[in-house]
Amino acid sequence: MQRVKIWDSFVRLSHWLMVILIVLMWYTAEEGLMERHLQLAGLLGALVITRILWGFWGSESARFSRFVKGPKAVAEHLSEFKAGKYQPSNTHNAAGGWAVVALLILLLIQFGTGLFSSDDIFFSGPLASSVSSEVSELAGEVHETIFNVLAAVAILHIIAIVLYRIRGINLISAMFHGYREGVSEPKLVSGLVGIIAAAVIAAALFFWIN
Repeated sequence: MQRVKIWDSFVRLSHWLMVILIVLMWYTAEEGLMERHLQLAGLLGALVITRILWGFWGSESARFSRFVKGPKAVAEHLSEFKAGKYQPSNTHNAAGGWAVVALLILLLIQFGTGLFSSDDIFFSGPLASSVSSEVSELAGEVHETIFNVLAAVAILHIIAIVLYRIRGINLISAMFHGYREGVSEPKLVSGLVGIIAAAVIAAALFFWIN
């Protein structure tokens, strides 16, 4: 079968950087390294914002319009998977597409609430002083809760990947090298465009936060 490229370099790089950054941010929060935590948040925020923009103007396979489907399509996909009849496409499947959307929304909320969070002792987000202490405290509580939800969704995502692998469908490899066999070739935008955009946004957030 013909091997075609379905994921551009920005999608692949941002995917794995987000995984690494989430772990590092958890570690820095647990260890009280809040200055480093805030710096990492700027980078993660830049990646999330750029990935959302990429979902509208990036590569065809990365666009929300290509993989965000209705309940009927999700049900059909799950039925095909259960029956062992599902064949991978050149983008996310109907169920995986919603997992991507959920993770991006949770990460965006996590980034936003972190900006307003404050414990009135050791840490204050860059926008904490612009709201009342009650709002800042609420933002902190939401920030902590959303992380737990994010962790749960990430675990479900990993379980799904394992189940697909058991069925002989390797979803991880394509996110490393970008290629998949037996699918039509999507129109790709150079991942360098997304990487540069993310770098510019990260630089802007870094100077703003600091």
